Amino acid sequence: MKITEVMRGSEVVVEIKIQDTPVLFKTKVLFGTKEGLLVEPIMVGDGELIWKRPGMVSVHNLRDDKTYVFYAEAILPQDTQYGRVHIIQSGDHGKAKNQRMATRIEVIHMGTCRIHNVEYKAIVYDISMGGIAVILDGNVGCRIGDMAYIRFMLGESKHVYAIDGEVVRFFDVKGRVAIGCKVAHMPLDMMGMIRETTEKKATRLTEQ
Repeated sequence: MKITEVMRGSEVVVEIKIQDTPVLFKTKVLFGTKEGLLVEPIMVGDGELIWKRPGMVSVHNLRDDKTYVFYAEAILPQDTQYGRVHIIQSGDHGKAKNQRMATRIEVIHMGTCRIHNVEYKAIVYDISMGGIAVILDGNVGCRIGDMAYIRFMLGESKHVYAIDGEVVRFFDVKGRVAIGCKVAHMPLDMMGMIRETTEKKATRLTEQ
């Protein structure tokens, strides 16, 4: 997809590495130009992000509901007739990606899942950048397209994550009903954890 075809308001996730540690920023598209993607200001603490090294940019395009990856050459603040914005300088084309491909991690944690104001006990089965799968306890009254509101604790800090997703499939796990959900807004700290986990997996496979 050409960068000029990105729809205004589409969500952008910028990933850069600071001392080999992935850092994520979220913003929204204003519009695409031949020079790059103009986005809402990206703030770091009390200042603006100024990044003159390569980075990766994922754009969830509202026009076709797909996610595209662009490789950024620099991310800089800029004054325009629309006010102060950031420009993501990148190549002209982005590559579509499968949001679940290569980023799925297995997570077995207890939680809850609410659908149509009915709350079910749930086991979080796996999570990726673009989705979550849960095993549900009991008879499930939902259909493809329904919204599921999932809550669970994860990590040593027992942080409570709240993820809302659209039901896109049903499947069976050892005789129990499970659902797969598409997630448009994955929490930033969860995205960082997924990225870190998948990178560790890739490192282990390389070392074998």
